[in-house]
Amino acid sequence: MTICLAVPNTLSFPQGGHLWLFTNWALGFRSLGHDVVWLDMVDDDATVEKVLTMLVTLRARLKFAGLDTAVALCTRKGSRLSFEDELSLRPLDEALSAGFLCDHRYDLPRPVVARFKHSMLIDSDPGLLHESLKQKFYDMAPHGVFYTIGECVTRPKSEQKFDWHGYAWEYTPPAVSLDHWPVMPAHQGAAFTTISNWFLDQWMPDGAGGWYKNDKREAFEPFLDVPQFSRAPMELKLNLGGYEPEMERIRAHGWRVTESNDVADPCDYRKYLQSSFGEFSCAKPGYVHLATGWMSDRTICYLASGKPVIVQKTGISDVLPDTRGMFRFTTFDDARRAVQAVNDDYAAQSKAARKLAEDVFDAKKVLTKILERCL
Repeated sequence: MTICLAVPNTLSFPQGGHLWLFTNWALGFRSLGHDVVWLDMVDDDATVEKVLTMLVTLRARLKFAGLDTAVALCTRKGSRLSFEDELSLRPLDEALSAGFLCDHRYDLPRPVVARFKHSMLIDSDPGLLHESLKQKFYDMAPHGVFYTIGECVTRPKSEQKFDWHGYAWEYTPPAVSLDHWPVMPAHQGAAFTTISNWFLDQWMPDGAGGWYKNDKREAFEPFLDVPQFSRAPMELKLNLGGYEPEMERIRAHGWRVTESNDVADPCDYRKYLQSSFGEFSCAKPGYVHLATGWMSDRTICYLASGKPVIVQKTGISDVLPDTRGMFRFTTFDDARRAVQAVNDDYAAQSKAARKLAEDVFDAKKVLTKILERCL
């Protein structure tokens, strides 16, 4: 079967972590014997020269996965590009004739979605998407099934902190291709790491008439002194544009800080994660305040690589551990104890991390269940 994988902004933002979110799904579908068409959108007035420049970079970064020849494009109205043949794209009609639509976008035009007999939409931003729906930023087309990676959807309605806007959401874990994220031992001196944007001009309502900042800088602020309690170094790879005053502020708390532009290629991104000791990361405040049960697609790549992860808790979970392979912290003391636990028993925590990836996030298992549900 051919599967149309509709992806957001990979042509205009072909960055390592962003690409891996969708590449893991594409590789998972391929491992199950399916063909994949990678469908992105461009502005209606885009020129062949502008699209070609972006397409060259995207194809180069997808080549390692054999997806460089899988790219199809449409306009924001869902139409075929007049210069489609000049770019040697997969024909849009082929993409729209696929047997199944796996939609990672929230804005795929209704006539496009209507072409598919079987379709699903996946919400990777639980809580944040639903605030956007409240503000009417999106008009999501009907799909056969609506999935979210927010485990909160499995909780009683009385425990859910936001409006699902009438969509019948179902839970699925995010997916990682274990074949492409093998276990890699940590080298001597390896650090706890994470990769992130730092500043974000995004605000969320607090439910009491006020607003709170929803970026990683705000999230990390209460935990900046954690490196003082770790024998392994701790490093942040951030998109700071060389803003030295902020780098120095973070370094003063014991962190190593580097720029994230050197992991724009997916292969460099993977190498960086796999050379790490583990991950330490905080979640955007919105995921925490809304108790979404959100799980990072980056974190599951660490787990697959046999790297223990220490991440901020985003809600109650029936599938995620708090102290084995994955440590989910709430307070500073939780985070400090988790760092010490990983340092003290690294070999066992590494094995537990990989097992968690195999049990919960294996793309073959996750996508098999999705296809069984949707077809």
